[in-house]
Parts: sequence; structure tokens; C-alpha cells
Amino acid sequence: MPSHTTVPAVDPPAITRRRRPFLVPVWLGLLAVVALTAVGLALWASASNTLVIVVPAALGQVGSIANAPLSASGGQQARRIAQRFATATGPEGLDAIYVGDTRRAKQTAAPLAQLLGLKPVVLASTHAGQMAGEILGQHAGDTLLVVCNRQFLAALIRALSGKRIEAVAERDMYVVSIPRYGSAKILRMRN
Repeated sequence: MPSHTTVPAVDPPAITRRRRPFLVPVWLGLLAVVALTAVGLALWASASNTLVIVVPAALGQVGSIANAPLSASGGQQARRIAQRFATATGPEGLDAIYVGDTRRAKQTAAPLAQLLGLKPVVLASTHAGQMAGEILGQHAGDTLLVVCNRQFLAALIRALSGKRIEAVAERDMYVVSIPRYGSAKILRMRN
């Protein structure tokens, strides 16, 4: 008798297929690009500067009145300021006008406010730090004009920028550029 040995039936080796998601690296790469773009756009948007143009009130009439109106030369100064900023409208122009509570400050800003169709906001407080906080809180990234008396002007610039300025001349104007990050810069100009 022939001997036949039966070989036990062995299953062929199982081919283990682990599913490798082919597109996962591609999707992760795209997700990283989108996330970096979103972070970059957020940083770019938050890096805008707030520009505050600070102008002293024009000359007042000499006399015994404590809150004197503008003199004739003060009226000319106010018109020059209005002409200088007359085209400052639209997305690249003035967003607001702030004025001190003196008659001269209000009359200095009046021609420009009328030309631009903006209603000046009267500075209610004489505390410069409080006003700087209000301006920066409500107008971050905006461009605005502030017209006030010379004593308040120096204190306001210091509160906005952290920098002390020398004595303010009657015809000086200041552009304070306040970045969201970093230190402020001050540009002094003759009006």
C-alpha cells in the first residue's frame, strides 16, 4: 500500500492590507497652508496704525473774554486747515473729528467739519489719559483729527504716544502714528 501522506490543508498566507490613506498628507498640507494664511491675515489686519492728527486751536481775539472767539487771522488759519484736509474723505480720509470744549477749538474745526460732512465730537474731559484711551478704544486703525488748546495738546500727545514734546507753537500740528504693536511715532509739521 502506497503511503500517501496527506498534507494538512494550509491556508495561503493572508495578505494583510493596511489601508494607507493616500490623500492624508495632501489634506494635512492644505490644512496647514489654510491655517497659516488665516493667522497671517489676522496679524496683518491687527497691525494697522491709528493716525491722530493733533492741531492747536487757531488764534483768538485778544480781550477780556475768557472763552474768546477766533480772531481774523484765526479764521484764516481755520480755513487753511479746512483746505489742507478738504480731500480727506473716503476710506483713506478722516474718520472722525474731535474738538476741545473751547469756542476757539470748535470754530477752528467748523469749516473742515462742514466740508467733510462730519460732526465734531467734543472732548468732554480735560484728563488727557482718559481721552487718549477713549480715542484709541473707539477708533483703533482709524485716522482722526483733534483740535484743542495748546496745553491739552501736549498732554494728549504724551498720553497717546508716551513721548514728551517741546513747547507747542501756534502753527504746529502733529501726526501721531500709533501701531497696535510697537512704539508710536510723532511727526511735527508747520501749519
